[in-house]
Amino acid sequence: METKESKTHQESGSVSNTDGRNSLTETAFSDSDALKGQLRPHIDLQRPLHEIMDKCWKLNRKKDIICLILSYPPFNSRIKEEHKNWILNVLEVTQKVRELKASSMDKETNISELSSEISRLLDHSIHDIEAYVPPHIIEEMQWGTLWSRAPTKKMLVLATDFSIRQILHDTVFRRIRISGTDGKSFMSRWKIQQQLSEMFSTFLQVNATSCKTTEDIEDSIARELGLSTCNKQEMDELLKNKSFLIFLDDTDPMINQYEVGARWWNSQKIQKIVSRHELHRLDSVGVDLEIRLDDHLLSWKLFHTNVATSETNDRILFNALAFILGRLDSAKECIKSCESYLDSKGMDKIYLIEKWMKGGLIRTLDEGEEIIQELSNAFLLESCGNGGSVRMRDEIHKELVNLYKTKMNPILLEPDGRGLTEAPKDEAWEEISEMHLMNNKISKLPGNPKCPKLNVLFLQVNNHLRVIPPSFFEHMPILQILDMSQTRIKYFPESLFKLVQLRKFILRGCELLKELPSEVGELHHLQVLDLEGTEIINLPNAVQKLTNLICLKVSFYGYNSHSRKNILSSIIIPQNVISNLFQLEELSIDVNPEDERWNVNVKSIVKEICNSNRLEALKVYLPESVLLKDFRNGSLSVNLPWMHFKLVIGSHLKRVISRLPGKLAAKFDQEERCLKYVNGRTIEIEIQEVLQQATAFFLDRHLTVSTLSEFGIGNMKNLKSCAICECDEMETIVALDDYEDAALESLEFLNVFHMKKLRSILKWEQFRQYSPAIRVSIYRHTLSNLKSLALHTCPQLTTIFTVNFVQRLRNLEELVVEDCPEVNSILSLDVHTRGDARFPRICLPKLKKISLHYMPKLVSICYGLLYAPRLEWISFYDCPSFKILSEDELSSNESKVIIGEADWWSALKWNKSRQSRLPNLDVIFVPIERDIDLMTQLTEINNQLQAQMREKEHSQQSGYFFHFLSFSTMKFVGKIGF
Repeated sequence: METKESKTHQESGSVSNTDGRNSLTETAFSDSDALKGQLRPHIDLQRPLHEIMDKCWKLNRKKDIICLILSYPPFNSRIKEEHKNWILNVLEVTQKVRELKASSMDKETNISELSSEISRLLDHSIHDIEAYVPPHIIEEMQWGTLWSRAPTKKMLVLATDFSIRQILHDTVFRRIRISGTDGKSFMSRWKIQQQLSEMFSTFLQVNATSCKTTEDIEDSIARELGLSTCNKQEMDELLKNKSFLIFLDDTDPMINQYEVGARWWNSQKIQKIVSRHELHRLDSVGVDLEIRLDDHLLSWKLFHTNVATSETNDRILFNALAFILGRLDSAKECIKSCESYLDSKGMDKIYLIEKWMKGGLIRTLDEGEEIIQELSNAFLLESCGNGGSVRMRDEIHKELVNLYKTKMNPILLEPDGRGLTEAPKDEAWEEISEMHLMNNKISKLPGNPKCPKLNVLFLQVNNHLRVIPPSFFEHMPILQILDMSQTRIKYFPESLFKLVQLRKFILRGCELLKELPSEVGELHHLQVLDLEGTEIINLPNAVQKLTNLICLKVSFYGYNSHSRKNILSSIIIPQNVISNLFQLEELSIDVNPEDERWNVNVKSIVKEICNSNRLEALKVYLPESVLLKDFRNGSLSVNLPWMHFKLVIGSHLKRVISRLPGKLAAKFDQEERCLKYVNGRTIEIEIQEVLQQATAFFLDRHLTVSTLSEFGIGNMKNLKSCAICECDEMETIVALDDYEDAALESLEFLNVFHMKKLRSILKWEQFRQYSPAIRVSIYRHTLSNLKSLALHTCPQLTTIFTVNFVQRLRNLEELVVEDCPEVNSILSLDVHTRGDARFPRICLPKLKKISLHYMPKLVSICYGLLYAPRLEWISFYDCPSFKILSEDELSSNESKVIIGEADWWSALKWNKSRQSRLPNLDVIFVPIERDIDLMTQLTEINNQLQAQMREKEHSQQSGYFFHFLSFSTMKFVGKIGF
């Protein structure tokens, strides 16, 4: 057994070219005559020491450039970690050179050792960086020829912002010098940085123009602190206990900054001394890091190379967005649709995807996730809210509004998503057949537009629209489609009910709408009436006149038992309304479970539903399972296996926060036939019969069930998704004791949450009584199609997989185990089997992802007996007992990321592989920070991983770096007013 550190040391080494020299050392850092004559520090010492100083300067210049490039967004924590140790080694060897220089002694042995060490560090490979930034660009940075013309004021502001960001985000360096900028401009950008007050309790600006010695500088700092210059100890004690940033403006280049404040440093605090000088220094040992302002024109260089049409164009951000959007496919319409209602405040990711689905832009939740990832990779959107939300930066939003300019023609006017606050004037309406005004900020509509040809009017997602003018619909005689979803309207003007040709009337998400006027019955041609997400109190009796209705969706969430209006409205849906809608094919009734009126009327409504012979899709809440008897006796029972349904059964209070994650809840909504059973006490025959047809089953808070098998394994043959939550008496998911057939053979997704007594997934105490043939058949097919298993907060769970069980999970792709404190391994073995080297290893051929979090007793994944040749992702968090990892458990050629705490990883020990050793795993390790939300970090890592996979498929030319670095430029350009 060996420690990870020793293994890393054995396998590490610099990557060099065929001639033995690193490319950056060979070109930008070569010993050319120009470099010797112009850039080499002039140090009049003996030749060996002179050569040491020359090499040290080249090494630190390489370090400075690498640190600058790594400060940009494309370089994730994994890539930065690969170079971190090298940077620390450079700082260490620079300190040795600093001490040697100060001694003024030429010690041959020390110089020889230092020279070899510096040469080795100069050969450090940067091939991963050159994949993003071409070598010739790095060479231009070295020679100071990155930008051939004098930079404009706006370009310098951009570079200054990048420099400040690098100073704030770099945690390794305490003494920093910035050159190539004037103090006034630099400080004006400092003062707008909100992070200063968050990071530093003390921020000082010191004019060092007249300071000639280290003591002069320290005296100036004392005066800024209001302290006496005679008592240095008082200042030392004060600053040592502070997180401080001291900015020394216009320092004398001859002062050794390393001597300033040598007594103040405290590793527990964030402390930095930043000096500024207008000229570049050639001294490599005076500071930890030198930032040259013109080096930060790197992003601008690449930006112009790949995007801008000319270097003087002030609309570069606009051009860049056009460039990006031109490369998007289906995502283009999604970003266009959400541009007005998605801003810097952010929006829940699932809610955004549902908007796209409702708008017909995408079909599935997974498709929406992929598009959000694509837009995030293009920097059009960015993650926020612990990874559960996304937002659009203000500068991106502004230019998208400009990009999608109004396209007018006699047939179609679609100024959608432009951020409009008013609709087009009256004359714009006269000749058009379609008006698309969705996704704007319209608060005012024209009073009486003349629209003789208008067929389609989209007003949805105008969150400022509260009032419709009384005569607005007066002259729209042939309007057929009207969408006012997600507006703030409370009432309809009388002119709306003159739209006698109206076919589709959509009001989804109009949360202030509490009443549907009886005049709606005059819209005789109406085929779709969508009131989902409104808060209407009841349906008017006049709805039964809408005999052409094909789709009716209603939500009754406006109920308040203390409201006088609600007391007068004792009936939610009047009698015979549903039964008179003879053409009805889709019906959705969403009810507040606290609404007592529904409990009174639901039985008669169910009977009417059962007589709807054309019904193909049904969503309804039934407080009692006994109501399902009417479905069996009515005509609907014949169609149940072939229709789409979502049935919520069981009396319950509406939860403010669902235990079921939003993404999973959305997946259930997409299932064709979904059954949710809440607060059950027994297992009714009616539930079992509906379960036979269901493809998704959500069992929530059942009070007595001890195993899912009690619902009848034969009744769950069609299940593809199953979620079980807070069933406090359940001890095992599947019990095969009394069943002679495979269980849950079609199940693909199993999610378990907050189960107090759950001990195992599969149990068969009497299994041996069956014949060998039956046992083989059950083993082979039980849960054989399972793709994803997630177990969350099961305090008594001890057994996840047994040897016999795990061999059948050949389709498993993802395993998540969180907050299961009694689990010590995902594979349960007896003591003898664990130590038996002859025991055959078990293959999980499709497993790609393992997440093991908050498991204090976990000591092993599977004792080296499982292997997953396609494993890409494995994450550990808060698993303090997990101290040994077997290489057999990571024997995958497709491993992309290993996640865990940095100190856990460094202390980890390894069991050697039975076969061959793995390559250095440090290159794919990504550290997790304990003080940042875990899910936020995992989301970021996943986004970066997906981006890298897409990168790999793209061209390796330097132009694709635009997707990362140059768009960072655009973010800052927007802030400074381009």
